[in-house]
Amino acid sequence: MRLGSDTFKAFVQARAPELHVESYESDAEIAAHLQAGNPPDLIVWRQKADEIDPIADVRATFGDLPKIPIALIVQRYDAALVSRAMAQGIAGLVAITMSADLVLCVLRLMLVGGTYFPCEATWLTPAVPAPMAELPAPVSALRGAYGLTPRQLDVLSYICQGMSNKIIARALGMRETTVKAHVMQIMRRLNADNRTQVALRVSQMGFTGMPREPKGEIAGS
Repeated sequence: MRLGSDTFKAFVQARAPELHVESYESDAEIAAHLQAGNPPDLIVWRQKADEIDPIADVRATFGDLPKIPIALIVQRYDAALVSRAMAQGIAGLVAITMSADLVLCVLRLMLVGGTYFPCEATWLTPAVPAPMAELPAPVSALRGAYGLTPRQLDVLSYICQGMSNKIIARALGMRETTVKAHVMQIMRRLNADNRTQVALRVSQMGFTGMPREPKGEIAGS
């Protein structure tokens, strides 16, 4: 074990005498022990106070992670660290603030092939979607009073530009027969006899087309 002190070692030996604990003063001693062909059942790696990236240091000591399970005791953790630990093959990750009894339970779990990773409730809270931009009044009227669907409003935007069904179908990625059905439904709902009347009526309402999402730009200094 890389514990940093004999306190936890003494606790484990007192509470779980069936477990044999060996502590090492340096990472080089741990690596040498493994290279000598004396693999332990579990490696407990405790993050040092000045250790910024314990996972990187584990890899630096062991190279490719061995098949021996590794328990990582860290000063603090977040979702990103937990995700990295899982991806790098760490068997378990616990905080230094966790009670010794709980840490011992986690170690017992890993000794029988289990894994342990903390999970905070806030990590599972779905992100609150950004509020939808308020639709222009003509669009709201066409959706509300006339019951046009968002797709029909897209078709209507092209009708107002004088586009044919074939061009609309290509622009919206639809079949021409589907566009024709939308056009007929729009004409029926607006009580119009043809496409020209449709364009005239919605233009009188102030409808000029559906608002488009702005394209992303790269700002330079």
